[in-house]
Amino acid sequence: MSKLIFCGVFLSAVLLGCTSAVTPNRGALSYDYLMANNNSTFATAAFLPVNGKASTNMFSGRLIITGTPVFKQIYGQQTSLPKGYRHWPLFNYKFVQHSGRLIPVERGHGFNGNGAWSITAGVGKVWDEKTDNGYSRAAFPYTLKERNANCEANGVASFLFKSDGSISNVQVQNITQTCPFYGFEFYGTLSAKYQPYEVRNQAHVIARRNKEEAAFIATKPLAQLAVDYPKVDLANYGYAIKGEDLLGFSILVNNTSYSSGCYTRYGEHPYCQDRTVGVYSFTKSVHAFTVVAALEKRFPGFKNWAIKDLVPECHDKRWQGVTVEHALDMATGNYQSAEFEVDEHSSEMEQHYFAKATRAERAEFICNGWPSKTKPGQYSVYHTTDSELVGYAAARFVQMQLGQNKEAFNDILVPIYQAIGLSEYVNGVQRNSDTRDAWAGYGLSMTLNDVVRFSQYLRDEALLDGLLDKTMVQEVLTGQPKGLSANTPNFNYDNGFWRYHSGKTTAMKACGEKTQVPVMSGFGGHTVIILPEVIITQLTDGGGLGFSRTISDVFNNISDKCPN
Repeated sequence: MSKLIFCGVFLSAVLLGCTSAVTPNRGALSYDYLMANNNSTFATAAFLPVNGKASTNMFSGRLIITGTPVFKQIYGQQTSLPKGYRHWPLFNYKFVQHSGRLIPVERGHGFNGNGAWSITAGVGKVWDEKTDNGYSRAAFPYTLKERNANCEANGVASFLFKSDGSISNVQVQNITQTCPFYGFEFYGTLSAKYQPYEVRNQAHVIARRNKEEAAFIATKPLAQLAVDYPKVDLANYGYAIKGEDLLGFSILVNNTSYSSGCYTRYGEHPYCQDRTVGVYSFTKSVHAFTVVAALEKRFPGFKNWAIKDLVPECHDKRWQGVTVEHALDMATGNYQSAEFEVDEHSSEMEQHYFAKATRAERAEFICNGWPSKTKPGQYSVYHTTDSELVGYAAARFVQMQLGQNKEAFNDILVPIYQAIGLSEYVNGVQRNSDTRDAWAGYGLSMTLNDVVRFSQYLRDEALLDGLLDKTMVQEVLTGQPKGLSANTPNFNYDNGFWRYHSGKTTAMKACGEKTQVPVMSGFGGHTVIILPEVIITQLTDGGGLGFSRTISDVFNNISDKCPN
């Protein structure tokens, strides 16, 4: 729910154009400012070159940032913030420099340390300016992630350095949030150490980034959609989202992403392609579904394994007959209330699951927190605990099949993410603090390009490349009725995806009243709708969920192809 200073023109929540209101000049983030202790904030243009030239210094080695920035709460209750929220997290990262880019060696956005926040650096820039007295200037984006949660804050940092290890202070500045509960800023100059040395795997780091950039989906401004498809009415796009709550928007057509949503409190994000968003329950599709489909492809029958044979904590009679697929479908038969998301938002869920960090604590509730109410496979009740159970089951199965030193996330999922062109930010995930099990229900961070690319891969390539079980992919993509009722109007749930009854509620009734389309949904309003020739993506933390008008406008004015 980022409170933003806007630029550009809005139709509905969709930003049609954004340029900084401040002409960049080096009065902002000047040499003198960075060489002293200061606590100002700046327009995002200050984190980009001003008459920049190729750097004469080289950054290769370790950057350590320490100190106490100014803390300012933007919205929400202070009680919503984690313990220790005023403390800057451990920042100790290696970087390499290549072709004007400052590239972190590791970018997997999991959680490091024991404080309130963990921090991950993104790819930035390095350049020279004539007023910097022989120093080169660098800037990069960063993301703060809350411990044990999926809330994130995006920021930018900048500093001056020389090849010999000389370095200025580092200006850090949070510029936007991706969290509905609270918003805050860290800002000011912090102390820095630069330890220069040759990074052993530098060539590999550069090659990985080059490959990642080569796989970026081509983009155009969202406003161009109405030019390329003149009948489109942009008032039907992002219409349920307040402008200040829009974190990313894309309409993918013919391999082009018509996109918007890169603005912040201080102007347009200067490194938007590397901005990550905590995607919450997209994780149920990107992680839980994908790992089951991948293991089912490699080891047919995995989805039918009994949960009690893979998760030792789930050993009593309520788990009799419950399979991995039942858990993926949220149809274990174990629940307290059959009403929509009553269990999910209960105090028991918050106290005994979401607030816990260890597997011992979380598995105790996952396996014993819900009573048996019906036979498995008969009724779907939304439980993030079921998705985490899928992750536990997959982790144990991989150890059984491939060895105790193997794990499902790093050894099954990450190679798939790399193969399909997702960024390295997706390689990190929230984990249990004791056993380091990856969470399969929430916890991933993704860029807008990652979200769009994953959806594109699933629709256009997953039936052909042999990485995932074809039957499971077909079940997701089909327009035919699948899954069990989600106990909310016009939705079913199946295979870690929602299934929207588009044939009842949109212009897609022309495809038949029973037509369904797959949907990924994440807390706060994150939504992806996968249509046969168009993919609709909206990222928001404001709770806006409207998309039926978007589907109708797409169907009427861009592509009227019906799903099979």
